[in-house]
Amino acid sequence: MRVGKGVAVAATVLALGLGAAACNDDAASTAAAPTAAATAAATGGATTPAPSKSAPAPASPGKASTRCHTADLKADVQLQPDFPGSAMVLLTNKGSRTCTVNGYLGYGGLGADNSPIVTGSSRVAHPGAPVEADLKPGATAFSGLKWASCDKADPKCKVLAGITVTPPDETTQLTANVIGTDGKPVTQLTVSAAGFTVGSLQPSNQGVVFAS
Repeated sequence: MRVGKGVAVAATVLALGLGAAACNDDAASTAAAPTAAATAAATGGATTPAPSKSAPAPASPGKASTRCHTADLKADVQLQPDFPGSAMVLLTNKGSRTCTVNGYLGYGGLGADNSPIVTGSSRVAHPGAPVEADLKPGATAFSGLKWASCDKADPKCKVLAGITVTPPDETTQLTANVIGTDGKPVTQLTVSAAGFTVGSLQPSNQGVVFAS
């Protein structure tokens, strides 16, 4: 009986030892095995969100045009008492915004019934090349205009009851106020077949009148 009891005790101790070893092996195996999430993170396998596309930058607005339009302007043709067949033309900004003129004016005629009359014209850089003029509301640019008178009996003679003016780079006309040497409106003007000689637009009236 004493020997059998010792064998039983020894068997129990051996069984406990084997169980403990088995538990230790399982724990080591569990600790050694990385988690799926850790493995994916370590190897770059984890899914990362796609970078967001930035919205396109808005296009910068273009610079607004500052050119004077026909509707912004009025024209006065002032006959010169000392130089027959010559006038100073005043182009005035009647609008509410500052605008720019640069170049030469175009001219045409009007009949007594307000019908258009085609007149020839030639441009000369008088008193020099055109100079850009920034016209604030109420401001004026100037140019010279001259022509040769003619006999109304001549079939080539243009008899004008008015003058139309086309501003630079515009396609529409305005009707000028033609003012005589006495300060009164002129209702009839004779222009030869050669038509008008047109000077350049200037920001000052100095020298713009054709003296001959």
